[in-house]
Amino acid sequence: MRKSLADVIHTRLAPLVAAYVANPREVFDLQTTPDPTKGDFALNTAMKLAKAARCKPLDLAGRLAEALAQETGWFTRVEAVPPGFVNLYLREDAIERGLRRFAEDPQLGLQREGRCETVVIDYSSVNIAKQMHVGHLRSTIIGDVLARVLAARGDRVIRQNHLGDWGLPMAMVLWKVRPLLRDLERRGADPATELTLARLEELYREVTKACDTQPEVAAACHEVLVALQQGDPGLLADWRTITRLSMREVYRIYTELGVLLTPEDEAGESFYRDQLADTVAALKESGHLVESRGAWCVFLEHFKAKDGSPLPVIVQKSDGGYNYETFDLAAIRYRIHRLRADRIIYVTDARQALHFAQVFDVAQAAGWTKRDGQTVRLEHVPFGSVLGEDNKPLKTRSGENVKLADLLAEAVERAYAVVQEKNPALPEETKRQVARMVGIGAVKYADLSQNRNNDYVFSFPRMLALQGNTAPYLQYAHARICSIFRKGNRPAEECAGPPRLGHPAERALGLKLLELPTAVAAVAADLRPHTLCNYLYDLATQFTTFYDQCPVLTADDPAVRESRLFLCRLTRQVLARGLDLLGIAAPPEM
Repeated sequence: MRKSLADVIHTRLAPLVAAYVANPREVFDLQTTPDPTKGDFALNTAMKLAKAARCKPLDLAGRLAEALAQETGWFTRVEAVPPGFVNLYLREDAIERGLRRFAEDPQLGLQREGRCETVVIDYSSVNIAKQMHVGHLRSTIIGDVLARVLAARGDRVIRQNHLGDWGLPMAMVLWKVRPLLRDLERRGADPATELTLARLEELYREVTKACDTQPEVAAACHEVLVALQQGDPGLLADWRTITRLSMREVYRIYTELGVLLTPEDEAGESFYRDQLADTVAALKESGHLVESRGAWCVFLEHFKAKDGSPLPVIVQKSDGGYNYETFDLAAIRYRIHRLRADRIIYVTDARQALHFAQVFDVAQAAGWTKRDGQTVRLEHVPFGSVLGEDNKPLKTRSGENVKLADLLAEAVERAYAVVQEKNPALPEETKRQVARMVGIGAVKYADLSQNRNNDYVFSFPRMLALQGNTAPYLQYAHARICSIFRKGNRPAEECAGPPRLGHPAERALGLKLLELPTAVAAVAADLRPHTLCNYLYDLATQFTTFYDQCPVLTADDPAVRESRLFLCRLTRQVLARGLDLLGIAAPPEM
């Protein structure tokens, strides 16, 4: 039999649930049960569908269990249990069969069934002339994981870095920097060596203070803004120079983080500047635009101010200018009609929840989300703040945002001390490479392993620990498996089994390995990377139990030894793939 467990469940249950859900596979969530007396896997489909089916969860679970029980080649027992779960007891040869099939699949079962989608993911969204700080970390790495996961499942993923590169802040930087650029031109100096991102940020701060106290400076910056938006060639040339100088440092940080954003993914506010008037016109045609105090607004019934008055979504100001809402509405139109997106995901902090709720509703009211008889999904992925040990937003001692470059450098330095203590015999170059993998991985994993909606406390000692749910723990598990093959002088790819699951720890590890596709599918559906983190931690923990209880290289029976090497090989492969989906390196030694 070549079917996977997921295939079997889908074949048997799809006819029973198709009336309640468009894609039956979306409700077939399999989770290993911590108690073997309650089955190998628990299926919660009945709990999800009972309301739609208009019956008690346990009654629906009974019907599902009866259908699955007919698969005697897979299950020794199937039972419905309160309040509405279906417990599955697998035959041992079915698990072994599933592991062989899993190992033969280069995609490890991650490829989605059915029609793949075009998914646009808007994340990172840095501002020009400002250094990346710790506040940019979450959007950048959460968005990167979602892009990796959806691409791994076969979707066409389009990354979009919505740069803050237009408007008054940009005009202020231009006003301050243009004289410096002209001076550099006269001297024949390279702007790239004279104007670092840190220097640009310093200049921006200076002009911001000047605008607050000197009306003539504010007026001059506004004149620059008008000229820029009217397409002044000299200003546009300087704007491009400043943008490239800023992004050069940003891409260095992206490389350090292992984030896959490239210049081709840039679609900042400036990208939509010629689409704003058409966006406003399209809203007028839809009949939803209302003039209020000289501004053009959309009023939505369910958005109210504190006093109960309607809360407007302003898309064109009384002076004819545009704001964030206009840019985001233009982006939605472009992404739906030009990029042909089926799903658009925005990864920003939770403080922007109201903004995106309003923008999404305006787009829906205007009819833009309907295309070819389908509804394009607009999803906001909010996240909490990074806190210091005092449970306040993480800051430097002087009260400034912590620069991301400084944070990563310290993480690598601290990781080097951990590697030096753990394995001082490693060559110095290898220690430096491993320290970079461990340090960067620790920072990313500490963030990704949290429920993204929550704030979390940043702690180097906790995130660099070799025990507990940390990146170093997972990386060490991967490195330990690699050492097994080095000691045995066996290339991992040659260890093809077949698997034999005679020991309970072998069976438990085999079952956990088969959960990878379910964990990844859950991240794709719910957009919560911590689900994958938890799975990988459980897998590494299960491997530790297996390794402690089941000798591998010293097993007396050659068939058992080959089976255990097969399990080691597959665990290493799954750990490496899972860490890669998180954008974290898997060192072969630590």
